[in-house]
Amino acid sequence: MRKQNHLNITDTSILKLLRNSDIRLSYFILLPFLILMMACNPDNTGLMPNVTGKAGEVVIVIDKQLWEGPVGDAFIKQLAGEVPALPQGEPMFDLIDIPRAAFTDIFQTHRNLILTSISKNVKEPIVKVRKDVYAKPQIAIQIEVNSKEQLLAVIEERGAGILDKLVEKERERIITNYRNFEEPGISAKLRKLHNLSMIFPRGYSYDLDTTNFAWIAHETPEISQGILVYYYDYKDTSSFNKENLISKRDEILQKYVLGPVDNTYMTTEKDLPISYREFILNERYTTEISGLWKLDGPAFMGGPFVSLSTVDTLRNRVVTVEGFVFAPKQDKRNYLRQVEAILYSLRIVGPEEKE
Repeated sequence: MRKQNHLNITDTSILKLLRNSDIRLSYFILLPFLILMMACNPDNTGLMPNVTGKAGEVVIVIDKQLWEGPVGDAFIKQLAGEVPALPQGEPMFDLIDIPRAAFTDIFQTHRNLILTSISKNVKEPIVKVRKDVYAKPQIAIQIEVNSKEQLLAVIEERGAGILDKLVEKERERIITNYRNFEEPGISAKLRKLHNLSMIFPRGYSYDLDTTNFAWIAHETPEISQGILVYYYDYKDTSSFNKENLISKRDEILQKYVLGPVDNTYMTTEKDLPISYREFILNERYTTEISGLWKLDGPAFMGGPFVSLSTVDTLRNRVVTVEGFVFAPKQDKRNYLRQVEAILYSLRIVGPEEKE
């Protein structure tokens, strides 16, 4: 992992440079600009290095003896359980444990940090979620307790919330990157034809568009990532029942998402669990189903999918956006998170925003 340093005007390397009279003048010319930059960025995030580490990694700073006991087991159970709806088991996060003595620059800039500390001065356990402490865009979760027993209890009781924060930050990084390298023509077309807006990075292309269905895809020789957009009339709250969402999914995909062989089409794998949850996304009631898709008919293809559905009250319709992955020789966790991030950028476009 490459070491990256903060820009620091008191760094000893700069002091050495100042001994050179030719450089001293340039430094004092630049100094006001450095001060101005710091004033415009009071949190100094503009001067921070970018995060390091791979997507899906978490560095946990913890004593070795704690990691090798029940505390480490609890971290693994809470943060490294299998990702739902993948054909092969993959952990939610890849965990890297290091002792505090090893927590030097090379690890401080990592994208996801969990910092544990035990002190008798701590009365009640403290869990702090901090951003951009050593690098950007970084999340650092600090856990302070007074005993290993208290640390174990915190992980068991708050592990799900910590997991959610890590997943949200990974998604946030993806969508920020996609926004910086957006393919604006796709969103413009969705906005004009379907009154919807989503963020797509370069590399995606419009493959199919009909009255109430669109298929946008990213294809390489190794993988396929697809985004499907469809909608239909809203009747009542039963439209968001798990069974009705799956039934409507199968109906629409059979019509539009055809396989490479005649009489084959995408459908939902029902012999394996299909997850369902309800939540609020961008101030809208949203349901999510996730599981495995397969081709129905004489062809063998399949992979994970995640599907979000919400109601467009302006047009009295149920809007569904879903992402799927086909990557038969690859791990799929990060590819699925990439399409999921696109889904989470969904916005319903109002009449005044259409153009």
